[in-house]
Amino acid sequence: MNDGVGNSRAWVLDVDGCLMRTARAGGAGGTAMPRAGELVDALRRAGHAVLICTNASQKPPREYAAHLRSAGIDVPDADFVTAGSAAADYISTHHAGARVLVVGEDGLADPIRKLGLELAEPDSKTLADVVVVGAANGYSTRLLNAACLAVDAGAPLYTTVNAPWFHGGLGKSVAVSATIAAAIGWTTGTVAQVLGKPSAALGETLLHRLGTPAAQVTVVGDATVEIELARSMGAHSALVLSGATSPGLLATLEGAARPDLAVADVAALLEYLTPSLSQSQGARS
Repeated sequence: MNDGVGNSRAWVLDVDGCLMRTARAGGAGGTAMPRAGELVDALRRAGHAVLICTNASQKPPREYAAHLRSAGIDVPDADFVTAGSAAADYISTHHAGARVLVVGEDGLADPIRKLGLELAEPDSKTLADVVVVGAANGYSTRLLNAACLAVDAGAPLYTTVNAPWFHGGLGKSVAVSATIAAAIGWTTGTVAQVLGKPSAALGETLLHRLGTPAAQVTVVGDATVEIELARSMGAHSALVLSGATSPGLLATLEGAARPDLAVADVAALLEYLTPSLSQSQGARS
């Protein structure tokens, strides 16, 4: 057994291509991977801390959590972290009192509003102090114009993701928010700062929420971005081959880019962890 992963006491679990098989971000419209719910339950029974983390940002965490519960994965709203909610945490900490232009939907706007920040309107005569891009079904030209004008005038530009493609275990599709952020950046000569996976900002949020030393944390996901996130946190990484990463791609990963553990899926991960989880339960009983 990999000592780091096997001895972990806190977990960050990805959604798409890991816990859920889906063609849309955040598990929307998808089905649970085999034994995904059992894995989450087993970790909690052993007294481990568990956070579910997705780079999705179109909906608030509570809506994504509700969908996972309907699929048989017991996730409290408070234990679900999105790239949108993480971005809101970062902006509220580093730009207190700022007027924020959200280039996205409620998944960004709701957490930003709840943290006490003012949402800038695209038609306002006063430019926004901060611009943040997330997922949406559509982006109006007036919103994009307001974003570009604000960034051109000096507002920092943030994005929830910068990966060009989304993978959820049912093929791939373009990561529209990354495309929009790149367009704003191209127009203004700016590079957007990423606040979702694999950013250090997200890693700090996750470690704070878990309340566990990084050396006892494992990040589980189907993409290399989860490996990068684990490295940025100083945590361990477990890769499942049920989504974005093929065995062929895994074979090319070297050094820090290679996961500490690779398994077929979360069912295989549960089997791998069962001996150590049983010991944890025995120690607590």
